[in-house]
Amino acid sequence: CVGTVGLGSSPIGGGGAAMAAQVDEVLEYLSDLEALSFYGLSHGLAKIQKLLERADHAAIAKAPRPEDVAIADRKEELLEQQAQLRRAMGSLVEKPSLSKREKPLADTFLQDQLNKLQSQSAVAGDARAAAAAKATERLQELIRRVRETAPVPESKEVRTIEASIKQQEAEWKEVSPLHDKWQAGRHNFKSNADLQTFRRRYEDCKKGRETSGARLEKALCARRDEAASFAAAAADAAAKAGPGPGWSTAKKASAPPTMR
Repeated sequence: CVGTVGLGSSPIGGGGAAMAAQVDEVLEYLSDLEALSFYGLSHGLAKIQKLLERADHAAIAKAPRPEDVAIADRKEELLEQQAQLRRAMGSLVEKPSLSKREKPLADTFLQDQLNKLQSQSAVAGDARAAAAAKATERLQELIRRVRETAPVPESKEVRTIEASIKQQEAEWKEVSPLHDKWQAGRHNFKSNADLQTFRRRYEDCKKGRETSGARLEKALCARRDEAASFAAAAADAAAKAGPGPGWSTAKKASAPPTMR
């Protein structure tokens, strides 16, 4: 995802040129929608919406910030990209194949569309009432599908990263207190070799924890191969379950007789 952009948090410095470059980065990220998962599309839509909010603010502010003016200058591009994003997300919920993370995102997306439609139909004339009622029924059906469809497994890459994060957190609970004791002079290592081994272990764990979040976000945003995800999840489940109850007996029965 566009995790390095930082849109929608604190005001971004650097002026209009820097903001224009960041808009370019978001639009470039969204240039290939078929490569993005529903999670990635949802996060892209959130980025676009925050940019459009700043563009709207620039239009009404007496003294808008240069970076907001730079966004307002690209509003038409952003609106076009927003429409494309919504169409792409809509196509994915027609026959939902969503992960546990994606199901609430899809539900929220559809609820937002439903609320918008209902607010528009409330002030629409009789001529549009029938069409609005049909669209409302369609959205409600999609919401039902999303809620009732079982979640699909995450990609193998996502699950591998999640497992490494869990392992890093467990290791951090071990190495971090020991590192603090060593720095405070309350722990000595038997040799310099032991010290250097521990320091490498500590630094590797620290670096892994610092970078794993961005790696996980990138993996979550990528469109997954559903068949490969199911196959990998089944293989992992089989590995955790271990051999069946008859495996040991069968192995013993097939073993050659012992020579005396």
